[in-house]
Amino acid sequence: MLRDSWHLWEFMRNRFDHLAKQIGKQALGPSGTTIAHDEIFPETLHADLRHEPHPARKAERKRLGLLGRIAAVLCLIEIYGHAPNADEFRACLAKHIAFWQLRARKARAHNQKRRMKQQPREAFVEPSLWIIAAGAPTSLLTKLKLRPARGWPAGVYFFGDDVLRVGIVVASKLPRDRSTLLVRLMAAGPLLVPAIKELSALPRSAHERVVAEQILLDLQHVLGPSSRDPKEQEFIVTMRRSWEDARTEGRTEGRTEGRTEGQANAVLTVLRVRGIDVPDAARKRILAQKDLQRLERWLKKATIATTIGDVINDRGKGRSSGAGKLAAHKDRNARKPLRASAQR
Repeated sequence: MLRDSWHLWEFMRNRFDHLAKQIGKQALGPSGTTIAHDEIFPETLHADLRHEPHPARKAERKRLGLLGRIAAVLCLIEIYGHAPNADEFRACLAKHIAFWQLRARKARAHNQKRRMKQQPREAFVEPSLWIIAAGAPTSLLTKLKLRPARGWPAGVYFFGDDVLRVGIVVASKLPRDRSTLLVRLMAAGPLLVPAIKELSALPRSAHERVVAEQILLDLQHVLGPSSRDPKEQEFIVTMRRSWEDARTEGRTEGRTEGRTEGQANAVLTVLRVRGIDVPDAARKRILAQKDLQRLERWLKKATIATTIGDVINDRGKGRSSGAGKLAAHKDRNARKPLRASAQR
């Protein structure tokens, strides 16, 4: 994670800013070129993230929810763990305009070369600027007369139409659902603790956990138990509690999986001993079954069934039940003469 002295310095200067860049880069990397702390010439300006989406990787972006929608076009992404003020907004806008002008110059030079080679002109892709803020910049929203963006979740605003192409995401106003989780993790600030709890509650294979879990664990490890900052201490405590619960849940899941696997093998063993043919499709279905109660029912039915359908087919359930009742009735009738004989 910290591969050289610059990264170490940057990490120590603002740990949670680094966290946002790491999650953004990890999430967006598979869907296109993503650069953290991107230098913008001619001035010494740096964007938190620059993302250039790959046209063929829409599926990768779709898995990211709101973050994927944001990154559907060439963009700079600036992240604040608080509500940015007017100076910070102007600084973001300056980076955006400088980047736009730089790309326009490069596009003109590129098309000039193509024209000399008698090749068709390539269209210039106008970049967007996205500002992700943990808190609501009330003064900016009022003075810039920003209104909620139509067709986007609550908390998303647009500014400057296609003249400036600026989007502002107020993470504290976003819906608390899975589609916004990565954005809220990146915004950090007071949103980080509840977002971590939501993340740890997802299945271990969830894409959001694949993206962010190791980055969060690395940050917890680097901060260590000696941190005295209240925000960092809250983060460490939340990580410990959330991931301890997740590990406990994982052990419980593991025990349940072990029991279902053993029960499925028991069903197959009974069927094999009783000489009942089990086709491959039926074998796969039995081994894939995770409902322990259903497996227990199948095991009981396997001891009296004559075909595999009597065990696993829904229609076989009624037939099996009827056969069981008939067998019980015959058994009672068979015992009656014996009791009568004993009475005599």
